Amino acid sequence: MNVRDGAEGERRWRDAGTPIVPSLVVDGEPLPILHVSQLAAALGLPAPQAPPGARLAADAADLLRAWLDQLRPLPWATLVAPTPSRGRSLRNLTVNVFHPFTLLPGARAGAGFPWDPDEDGQREEALVTVDDVVAYADGIHRSWSTFLAEAGELDGDLVVPSPRGEIAWLDLLDHQRWHAAFHYRQLVTFLDAEHVLRPPALPLSLLEGLDLPDEVF
Repeated sequence: MNVRDGAEGERRWRDAGTPIVPSLVVDGEPLPILHVSQLAAALGLPAPQAPPGARLAADAADLLRAWLDQLRPLPWATLVAPTPSRGRSLRNLTVNVFHPFTLLPGARAGAGFPWDPDEDGQREEALVTVDDVVAYADGIHRSWSTFLAEAGELDGDLVVPSPRGEIAWLDLLDHQRWHAAFHYRQLVTFLDAEHVLRPPALPLSLLEGLDLPDEVF
């Protein structure tokens, strides 16, 4: 159900108590969903097998680097222009994609995963030039790469708390890889629609087990 369809979806969302979107309502109880594994658990279904942790982490690093490649040559006007993704700018989407990667190392160390996308607006307000946006994203990409170089084995069954319930750390990583790839496709599509000359895009078909929906925005 789409809570923005102005009719049945919005009515059912309000009847459920306006839970976090996306949520699954089972027997009248809304369950916020971050990863497909939570859907599977709620419905008693087997969860699909994700690629190994090292592959997920490396793919994420490649996506962040590819995002930076597209970001660096852009003028400020393009960074703050509204996109078809609910009017969100590329500056906002950059914060939304990169910030979770500041939290994943701490989550693996037991600090939880306190990601609140509603705070992205506050974070982006501090980025007032192209150099600010690039430096923000580059710093997170470098920190993530350093974490990967020092982390060693990334597989295991570590479960961490998040605003959407307890979730396996590897499922968090899997979701953030998916999340980054989805918005990366939006970024490239937007630049092409605006006839912006850009570097070659990262072929998302190279990312193992990544299943994006057909819709772009």
